[in-house]
Order: sequence, then C-alpha cells, then structure tokens
Amino acid sequence: MVGLITDWLERVNKQTKDSISNMPSWLQAKRQAALVQMQMLNEPTRRLESWRYADLGRLLKAPSAFDSTNYGQQLNVIEGSDPVVIVVDEAGYMGMGDCPDWLEIRSLVDMHAEDWYDATFDQETVVNLANSLLLQTGGLIRIKATDKPVHIQLVYAFDELDEWRYVRNQFDLEAGANVSITEQHQSGRINAVNVYDLDSRVQLNRVQDIHLNSAEQFVSMNYFEVSKGVNVTNMNHHIGGSLQHHVHWVNFNGEGSKYKSGSINKSFDNNQITDIVNVNHNHKNNQSDITHRSIAKDKSQIYNNAKAQVAIGADQSEIEQDLKNILLSSDARIYSKPELEVYADEVIAAHGSTIGALDDTALFYLQSRGVDIEQAREIMIKSFEQEAQIC
Repeated sequence: MVGLITDWLERVNKQTKDSISNMPSWLQAKRQAALVQMQMLNEPTRRLESWRYADLGRLLKAPSAFDSTNYGQQLNVIEGSDPVVIVVDEAGYMGMGDCPDWLEIRSLVDMHAEDWYDATFDQETVVNLANSLLLQTGGLIRIKATDKPVHIQLVYAFDELDEWRYVRNQFDLEAGANVSITEQHQSGRINAVNVYDLDSRVQLNRVQDIHLNSAEQFVSMNYFEVSKGVNVTNMNHHIGGSLQHHVHWVNFNGEGSKYKSGSINKSFDNNQITDIVNVNHNHKNNQSDITHRSIAKDKSQIYNNAKAQVAIGADQSEIEQDLKNILLSSDARIYSKPELEVYADEVIAAHGSTIGALDDTALFYLQSRGVDIEQAREIMIKSFEQEAQIC
C-alpha cells in the first residue's frame, strides 16, 4: 500500500489491470466509484483525527525496515469448540472442505451485486477506502439459523509478506442465527474491511485476535449493521506490530439490541496501535458497552477512542464507556478519549478514562507476601487485562 493517494493510483495501474478485467462488471463499477471518490479526497495525514497519533509513513515502508520480534503465541482454535476453519489467501477462501448446511460461501467474483454492502467512507477513512479500490480477495459468508451455536475461524495467511493484501469479508447472518466468529492473523500485511450484516434476533460472539511481530502491519474497518433484538459481543486482542489501526463502526438499525465490546491493546518497542469504536444509536432502547484496557511500554504508543452518538428520538438508550490505560515506561505514550454526543432526553450514559502506572502500594503488598517484583507486575497486568475480557 499505501500512504499517499498517488501510490494507490500507481498500484492500480501497474498491478490490478488483470484482476479488474477478470471481475464482474458490477464489481468493476464499485472499484471505479472508489477511484472517483478517492480523487476527490486529500492525502491522509496526521491532521486526521483517526490518524493523529500514528505514523502514516510506516504504511510505505517494507517490513524489512523494522526489527522483527515475536510476542507470544496466538490462539489456534476457538476454545471449547470445533470450528469451521476458513483460510483467506491470494486465491480467496481456502481449506474449508465441504460446507455444512448452515454455511454458504461465495468468492468475490461469485458474489452478486445485490449481495454487496455499500460501506461509507470519508476523509477520515480514506486509507480504508483503498480497500474498495484495490480489492483482491474475500467474498460473502452467509450463515443460517441452526438448533445450536455454530463456530467459524477465519485465518489471514499470505505468502508475500512485503505486499499489502486487500481483503473484504462480508458476513450475512440470517434471522435467529447464533454464531461465534474468530478472525486471526497468521501471516501477511493486511488491509481488511469486514462487514457484519445482522438480521433480527442474531447472537454474534466475535473475536478479533491480531498478534503481530514488530515488523507486521494490519489495518481494518469493521462494520456492524445491527437489526432488532440483536446481541453482539465483540472481543479484540491487539498485540504488537509495527502498526495496527482498527476502526469499529456500529449502527443500531432497530430497537432492543445490545453491543458490548472489550479491547486489550498491548504495545512494545516502538509499536503503534489505534483502536477506535463509533456507535450510532439511531433507534430507541439500545445498549452499548465499551471497555478498553491498554498497556504500553518502551517507546510504543496507543490511541484508543470510544464515541457514542444518540440521535433525536433514540430515547431509552444506555451507554457506558470505560477506557483505562497503563504506562510501563517513561517513553511510552497513550492517548485515550471517550466521547458522548446526545440529542435525546431519556438516556443513561457514563464514560471515563484514566492513564497511569502500576500501583506501587499493590506491588509492595504482593512483594511482602513473597512474590518477586517481576511476577508481581505480571499478576497486576493480567488482572488489569481481565477487566476487558468479556468472552
């Protein structure tokens, strides 16, 4: 990718002509529309709110420009389940074998125009708009209601580690579906757009599990279109990486739904992580609950933001935002901002944010009980993270 619009356009001209010609006409039209919109927008800079605390120049550098260090093992399976594993690579969706009756999978070129969700992009999300312009792989994953919960594990695995890969996954969950979906990074440099189109009475338990070494990068835009009577649990693990940038956009399109998300953000060395949640309470009697726990050390930095907007007439909305952050070194930086924008009268809302260090008194107490200082820190950090572990 990516950092300047001129680079995106050069990439289109040099590397995507063949892939464009092989795509259906309606999809070519979508890409052309993205190109027209991008030409009307400015280059992304740190003047943008969503990129103010991130180095856009890192998007242009090859992973070899960064020291590569691993930070632990990611989950291999959804615990306590037997998931259907779908691998996303250069060829599309691979490795799932025969689909069960409740699952329908279409590659990008096999989708129909009426299946496509028209995501909204603007100047703030111009980097994500590049996904529509340079789209390479992904498709439609449709899930029907069943007698018991079902599980999907989606794994990003690309061989060309220096090349950006543009992935779009559209999850259509039909009325009454009860689904767990885990998205995991195995390899590659990813720009992903994930759309969750949720029909009435859907139960969605979603996990975004992105563990990167200090040379890897992952950019994502995640849309949740929430109908009536839907319950969404969204758990995010954002660990390491040269740069991670995640935006979660939630639209309540009916009444009586709940969206609950928890994020654990951990940065090291000079990693940069951005975690933004925007919730639009467009109808009455909906609940959103956002909990972030972020930990930064060395020369790394984290920006996390939670914003809820309550429309006129969206009474009985309930909102809670709880953003807590720990700095483990004097050179680390965390920027944290909860926001409420309320245009209705009967609303229950609370928000808060703190930034600090580990409690010296608690550390001393643990040491006085025979726990060495490093183990005491680990215990306190683990306890801090567990506050955001919602599933």
